[in-house]
Amino acid sequence: MVLVLHGPEGEIFHKDNYDKYKNIADLTARLNAFNVINVRVCRARMRLMEIKEPSLYPFVGTAAFGAAEIFRLLKKEDCEYF
Repeated sequence: MVLVLHGPEGEIFHKDNYDKYKNIADLTARLNAFNVINVRVCRARMRLMEIKEPSLYPFVGTAAFGAAEIFRLLKKEDCEYF
């Protein structure tokens, strides 16, 4: 499963917010380790929120633009949207 975040929820995976979102971050790390989930945060949104890529957890990827990444996954990777 790919989770594309392109809103303020991207702050969940900012290392400085670990205490606030510890449970989500820890669970996501475990699910990622077992290849259950792949999280990508929109870099365009990150710029607006002044989040730099190195401040994300290593198990979190990025996408240039969230909506375009969703479109790409639907059309090129044959994913389902829900």
